[in-house]
Amino acid sequence: MKAMTAVMSLIKKRLREFETLGSKESITFNFSPFLDLKLRATIQTELVFCISTANSSAISGLRFQKLLENLKLNEIPVEYLEELMRSTGVRFYRRKAIYIKSAIDRFNIVKKSLKMETTSAREYLVKNIRGLGYKEASHFLRNVGRRDVAIIDRHVLKWLYDEGYLEKIPKNLNSYKYEKLERILSELALKKGVTLAKLDLMIWYKKTGMILK
Repeated sequence: MKAMTAVMSLIKKRLREFETLGSKESITFNFSPFLDLKLRATIQTELVFCISTANSSAISGLRFQKLLENLKLNEIPVEYLEELMRSTGVRFYRRKAIYIKSAIDRFNIVKKSLKMETTSAREYLVKNIRGLGYKEASHFLRNVGRRDVAIIDRHVLKWLYDEGYLEKIPKNLNSYKYEKLERILSELALKKGVTLAKLDLMIWYKKTGMILK
């Protein structure tokens, strides 16, 4: 019971940190006791992190984001982005380096999206930023303080399957399937009296034993 109380306290803390990142545009995350890592994030590096984690591990993405702390993102060449991602184990680093460079160059579009309501912001990001699908755009928006989006990754899909909400795990998600699953998660969040953002961290902890981002 005490352990679960501590977990919920850490989840609440992480959600507050996301809101601070969105409002103050920077924050230092401490991933102890799950990971021996602290990193200072900005809205730009959070966007880069979310692009890097697609079909890769969150831990590799965090280690990559850590290497960006003292760099001027708009001055980093594609080749160096590749090198940094490769060194931290990020998959598909060549393609992602191109996406990240493009996203940094078009960061004014990202800033514009943050003034929109969540659904419109996600659509705008997916349409205008290469490397952001529904999951990655939702991930970014959640990590800058939005609480009404679901990050439907393999852990969440496995949880939905294990709990009997899915007959089988889909191999890929188009926008229609994503929104359908998001509605299921929204109903579950409502029943539990939590936000989608909080439910995601709860599921992620249940499936991985960690609270990251």
